[in-house]
Amino acid sequence: MKKQIGGFRYLAILVIVIALALSWATPAFGATTQDVTVTATPSYIAISNAPNSWAAGVITASTDVSTGNNYFTITNTSTVNIDISFYVSANWSGTSSWTYGAPAADTGQLKVSSANGGVGGSSGVGNYDKTLVYGAGAAVLVCDNVSTATSPKWEMQLDAPTSFTHGAAQSANVTMTAVLQS
Repeated sequence: MKKQIGGFRYLAILVIVIALALSWATPAFGATTQDVTVTATPSYIAISNAPNSWAAGVITASTDVSTGNNYFTITNTSTVNIDISFYVSANWSGTSSWTYGAPAADTGQLKVSSANGGVGGSSGVGNYDKTLVYGAGAAVLVCDNVSTATSPKWEMQLDAPTSFTHGAAQSANVTMTAVLQS
């Protein structure tokens, strides 16, 4: 009987070893692959402005004429926070053109302000605290750190010349530039 138990013992051990060996070779059930979705949003900067003009009307020498608060809206469709700067891109034009600069005879300038000034930008609605300069190299920061969900409003003031030597209509172009917030 001892031989049978010993043989049975060896047989049982052999069956267990074979079962374990086969269980390692048996394929696992379940997911063997997994997908990962990657989403990327490009750093995109885009603005537009409305209305795109302002007719100041007939003005008197040495007066300040303004659009009124929140006259313009910059539609911001950027995907990143931006800074918006302004400059006069086309000097006064018309028959016998004015000069652009601090008010003097036939010399006028433009000022702007915005509630969305932020640090370093305009100090608030109706303050007209940012005097625009002529030329892109001297752009003035008006709206600092504008978030992607914000479309700033702004306003403009014309500081009329101290005197006029002609009555021809004058116009100037103001350009806004948006850059990645610094």
